[in-house]
Amino acid sequence: MKLTKETARSLLVAVTAGLAGAALNGIFSLFGGTSPGTIIPLFTGLSVAVGVSHYWKTALVQNMGDEFRQVKNHLFLLENGITETQGLVQLADLNQPYPLPFGGSWALTPDAAAILAREIMIRRPNTIVELGSGVSTLMAGRILQQIGSGHLISLDHDPDWAMETRRHIVASGLEDYVEVIDAPLTRQHFNGKDFDWYEIPEKLRQLEHIDMLTVDGPPQTADSAVLSRYPALPAFASKLSSQAIVYIDDARRATEQAMVQQWLKQYPGWKSRMIDTVPGTCLLERQA
Repeated sequence: MKLTKETARSLLVAVTAGLAGAALNGIFSLFGGTSPGTIIPLFTGLSVAVGVSHYWKTALVQNMGDEFRQVKNHLFLLENGITETQGLVQLADLNQPYPLPFGGSWALTPDAAAILAREIMIRRPNTIVELGSGVSTLMAGRILQQIGSGHLISLDHDPDWAMETRRHIVASGLEDYVEVIDAPLTRQHFNGKDFDWYEIPEKLRQLEHIDMLTVDGPPQTADSAVLSRYPALPAFASKLSSQAIVYIDDARRATEQAMVQQWLKQYPGWKSRMIDTVPGTCLLERQA
């Protein structure tokens, strides 16, 4: 029978305690303090008592630790749920014809979406370039429609997902404000390294000014050493207007944090601001 680490440790402590007691009893018996016949009973008694005590103490501490981690996890989920609910309340005035499809591993969370909505409403950008289509595409398009100006171009590497986003755009009547362009990932060179990055369409190359760049794609690879979204700023920096802002989703991830730090070193005229949302939101803008 295979012993667990905790059981083996308890047995070791028990045997050690029994041997120590037996040794002390043997020393005392040399001076007539105890009888040699009590060594085995003392060894057995100490071993059992200490072993059982150690085992139950270890099990109790481990159980308390497990319960604490469960409580901590539940509190974390509750906090996230409250935060996302607050985001949904803030987005309630968008007057969508049907509920936005929030949810899923790739979808923008409501609290992060509320930050994006706020920036679009305040800044009223003429041109938005979005990397990765989805909920944010529909929400931004609705805001531009309510403002009555502006245009969003979204790049997506997944043709099926891009088609699904286009279906929602048509259903929401946002065709005049939003377009989703298929942009397959191709091997490209940025700052001395190769990346799988969007194949930029000619229409986007001809743009002179971009007022907002939202970075929510492409997907991060399994290799955390590869900063999959790093090319976003190098690819569009020369086209960003003087008042442009860069919106970065998933900013809690180590890869996005490393990406932002590299950007700030490479483009010293920019500054970053971290906002506490469930996935983490980072805003980049030029220093005053």
